[in-house]
Amino acid sequence: MKSRYDHLPPGLLPIILRRRAAAAFFDVSETTFDKMVEMGLVPRPTRVGSLSLWFRPALVAAAAKMTGTELHYSVETEMQDAPNEWDAVVRK
Repeated sequence: MKSRYDHLPPGLLPIILRRRAAAAFFDVSETTFDKMVEMGLVPRPTRVGSLSLWFRPALVAAAAKMTGTELHYSVETEMQDAPNEWDAVVRK
């Protein structure tokens, strides 16, 4: 089965995750992830209509806090490391 993220350029991660992807981000079941939300270990989702959505950088921050890891993360740094999908277009 194709992922809904297959259309993203290689190396570019989605910025917003649904419940299944957010649980996978922590390598836990959806039920365990729900318990983590209830315990306040990860942020509650933003609701958009019937969808529950998590902002991936907030999940990164939550993981760092849970593990006591000092976070040196920024969207700018992430984007510098990701391949630029427009490079192939410009080279043509």
